[in-house]
Amino acid sequence: MALYMTQTMSEGLHPTIQYYRKQSQPHVSHTESGKFTTDAVKTYAETYDVPVDDVEKGKYMSSQGKPKSSTAVEI
Repeated sequence: MALYMTQTMSEGLHPTIQYYRKQSQPHVSHTESGKFTTDAVKTYAETYDVPVDDVEKGKYMSSQGKPKSSTAVEI
């Protein structure tokens, strides 16, 4: 079973979006998890045309199953 990193992003009146990415190994490095978070923030900011600094980062989780939410976005 594939493992995924997940994290939600939000900002003001815009919707909360859950981002996910397949992990390269069971225990991800700080570099890999940091890049995932950075990419999620950037994607959210570009999607909703908001400053990167205004994006609110939700809880990061690793070793998760693939999200089933219809609003989850793979990056």
